[in-house]
Amino acid sequence: MAKLSLEQLESRLKFDYLVAMKMRSPVMNVTAYRTVDDLHKRRKPIVNEEEGHLAKFYLVDYFIRTLVGRDRYSEKTSVMFDLLADGNYPYSVPGRMVLIDSELPWSPHFAKNLPICVDEDMWMESRGTMLLGDLLVHVAKLLNFDEISRGPNYGGYNPEAAEYWRTRMKSQPINPDLNYPVLPEDLVNNVRNVPRGLFESASIPTDLFEVSSDPAINALTGDMFSPADAMFSPSEQPFFEPDPMTFSDHTGPGLGPQAFPSLFEPVFSGGNPQTGQQGKGSPTDPLVPAEFFPKPDSNP
Repeated sequence: MAKLSLEQLESRLKFDYLVAMKMRSPVMNVTAYRTVDDLHKRRKPIVNEEEGHLAKFYLVDYFIRTLVGRDRYSEKTSVMFDLLADGNYPYSVPGRMVLIDSELPWSPHFAKNLPICVDEDMWMESRGTMLLGDLLVHVAKLLNFDEISRGPNYGGYNPEAAEYWRTRMKSQPINPDLNYPVLPEDLVNNVRNVPRGLFESASIPTDLFEVSSDPAINALTGDMFSPADAMFSPSEQPFFEPDPMTFSDHTGPGLGPQAFPSLFEPVFSGGNPQTGQQGKGSPTDPLVPAEFFPKPDSNP
């Protein structure tokens, strides 16, 4: 499996921080920390973009009504996200646990001392293109019992709660009109493309992956998500061309190619991931931004 260099990882962590901070809303407060000890003690939060690359732990307070027992509700749930829990972010899934100062949701997706149950296969199959922000929204939907219908044999962590949702709640959300946090379009529209249906809910899904209406941005990233069979050799046109344009009109001063230079570098690694064919000089995966991959090996 691919692994990011330290420089690339810090660039990705900073980007996740910028996205998450823009997602704060009346139903979701997000605070970033350097260490798990800082998070538990609620001290020294990261409050400026310059330190965004140090954000590895997130405290997310969800102000969403959720079940904590049969016909019993809580209005707030606090969740800790540990981005480096499985050691290979963003390819590995972040850790996610309900904090002990919150009452545990009564749900098929939540259990004491266990990670919140999410579709880990979907995260892994996205090959680094999913953002922390996607996961934050997904957990918000789980708290609201807003998900696709399940069969009668589905029980998850809590079969009794699953049965309650199917029969008593008719497989519907607790609040069908809940306004979920939204990923900032100015930052994420052209960073990655995840298949429609990701974390599908019972309510009308939010389309997070529309192509930008700005032709200048599309000119930079429009080929980022070419079909996986669009392979090429180093003698052909690079996958990403450097561009002097910045995103100051979209993401604030200091961002764009200057802040994330590796996002605009060609990706040359080994072989076709679909066929297993080996060989030097082809992109690892055209579906994933170059920033999320290690730099090319300079050895012949």
